Amino acid sequence: MSGLIYKNFRVNRWSFLFSVITALLCGLVAVLLGVFMGGSESLRQESDAQNVTLVFIVLYYLAFLLPSMSTSLLFEADENKTASAFAMSVPQGGKGHIESKYFYILILNVVIMFLMFVCDTIATGIFGGKVSAVMMLMMIFFWRMLMNAIEIPFIIRFGSQRGVAIKGAVIFGVFCLFMIYFLFGDISWLIGTEDPVAAFMDWLQSGDIIFWLSLFPFVSAAAYFISCKISVKLFRKGAENYEQ
Repeated sequence: MSGLIYKNFRVNRWSFLFSVITALLCGLVAVLLGVFMGGSESLRQESDAQNVTLVFIVLYYLAFLLPSMSTSLLFEADENKTASAFAMSVPQGGKGHIESKYFYILILNVVIMFLMFVCDTIATGIFGGKVSAVMMLMMIFFWRMLMNAIEIPFIIRFGSQRGVAIKGAVIFGVFCLFMIYFLFGDISWLIGTEDPVAAFMDWLQSGDIIFWLSLFPFVSAAAYFISCKISVKLFRKGAENYEQ
C-alpha cells in the first residue's frame, strides 16, 4: 500500500505542491491581517472580532479549494483500459489502487488543515486570543471530506466529468436548502439586527446549531469510509466503460 501511496504523490507532486503553496498563502494573509491591523488593539468591539473571524473562515475555505478542484484529475489519468488493467494486476489489486487514492486525498487535506491550524494559532496570538476560527476550520475540513465521499464513487463508476457534475448538483442542493431556510425558516435573529455578520456568527455559536455541528465530523468520517468501500466495488464495473 505504501508503494501505491508514494506513486500518487510522485505522479501528483506538482498538484500537491501548488495546493500546499496556496494554503500557505491563505494562512499568511490571515497572519498579515493581524499584523497590519495592529493586533488586539484594533478589536475595540465584539463585532470587529466577528468580522475578522469571518474573513479567516473565507481564507480557510479558499485554502481547501484547489485540492477539491484537483480530485477529478487524480482519477482522470487512470480512466483508460490499460491503466485500469495494470491497477488490477498489481498485488494489492483494484482495492489497493482505490484505497491509495483515498489515503492520498486524506493526507493532502490533513496537511492543509495542519498548516491552517498553525497559521490560525499565530494569528490568534497576534490578536490577543480574541479571534480564532479553528472550529470552523475543522468543519471546512470535514465538509471537504464529505464532498469527496460523495464525488469519488461517481467518478469511479461514470468518469471524472460526471463526477464533477454530481458534486456540483450536491452543492447546488445544499445551497437550495439554505435558500429555503432563509425564505421560510425563522430568521428573526438576522432581520432584527443591524449587523448581519455578527448575527450570523452568534447563530453559529448558539445552542440551536452547535449540537448538529458537533455530529458533523462523525458523519463525514463515516461517509468517507463507506465511500471507499463502495468505490472499491465499483472500480471493475467502471473500468469496463473506459475507452481504449
